[in-house]
Amino acid sequence: MKKLGKKLNLIVCGIAFVIMIVYLFVFDKPEKVFNAVKAINPWFIVLGILFMVGYWLCEALTVHSLLKAMKTKTKFYYSWLDTIIGQYFNCITPFASGGQPMQTYYFVKFGVPLGNTLTALLSRFIVYQFVLTLYSVFTLCIGIGQFGNDLSEKGLTPFVFIGFAVNTLVIIFLLGIAVWRKGTVKFLNAVISLLAKMHIVKNPMRQRVYFTREVEKFHTNFMFLKSNIPAIIKSCFFTFIQLTLYLSITYVLYLGFGLEGSGILQIVSYQAFVLMISAFIPLPGAMGAAELGFAGFFGGIFGEYTGTAMMLWRIFTFYLPIIVGMTFTLTLKNKGIEEPSKLEANEHIYNAEQNMLNKNKEE
Repeated sequence: MKKLGKKLNLIVCGIAFVIMIVYLFVFDKPEKVFNAVKAINPWFIVLGILFMVGYWLCEALTVHSLLKAMKTKTKFYYSWLDTIIGQYFNCITPFASGGQPMQTYYFVKFGVPLGNTLTALLSRFIVYQFVLTLYSVFTLCIGIGQFGNDLSEKGLTPFVFIGFAVNTLVIIFLLGIAVWRKGTVKFLNAVISLLAKMHIVKNPMRQRVYFTREVEKFHTNFMFLKSNIPAIIKSCFFTFIQLTLYLSITYVLYLGFGLEGSGILQIVSYQAFVLMISAFIPLPGAMGAAELGFAGFFGGIFGEYTGTAMMLWRIFTFYLPIIVGMTFTLTLKNKGIEEPSKLEANEHIYNAEQNMLNKNKEE
């Protein structure tokens, strides 16, 4: 029962894959799909997979550089392994909420101190959100200026601005924690009180304690980043490369089909829009929204190859991390490191945090 939620998510991912394949063959017809698969240069398939490996590698380098900034003695292999595990759980949980707790759990199992683990992972999250927002600003400015008419004709402009607005609000909230910690806590408490009066939140005191702790964690990490400028620069560089690799996978497929007429800037911009729009869909891997977004933005670019390109893109960016991450997780299980449920991981982290706080008070 304890891992029922994870199994259910995996089943949902499996069903989504089957639906995608059935949809592809029903609406594109088998002959058309087989012709599209034969049309793509296999070397570009390999290149797309290498881009995903590079994506994981850049995230591992980001986390490892942050750990090194805290003088943490750990092997890069553990940062790499932990990144792949995190990607796996991000893919199979709504809002990608399962990755960080699992990464924390496994890092501690690898011998990394909890405090350093939390600081590295939260700092990486902060850096990722800032770089993603800057990327979004750039692509939005370029995209609206150069491809605005195409977006308007497809009716996609409102979705682009909504996605951009949501990402901007996340950054504003993070900045609020950095420079206005007490005010942010007061604001959250006011929101919780309002939701409690509306009978949406059942245990307001518990929520206040939880969010106050989270704000304190993020504020501590902002102070760490503020005092470690070289670590910020390294992290931003690796994250920029990471996002560029991810967003360029669609362009790799475009070249693989031998298509012409659209440049890398347009395709990367459109892929950034898909990422912005689908990032906050409350389903594992933003299922449904990601596929519809890809079809909406790239239908006119890939033409008859759109369905097959979408399938390959999802295999690279969603199903491949699940397969690789599950393999590594099972390998660790065979070595004696059991996979916890998300609830168990959170409880383990909470208890470790309490022990760490009590130890600090005694000292």
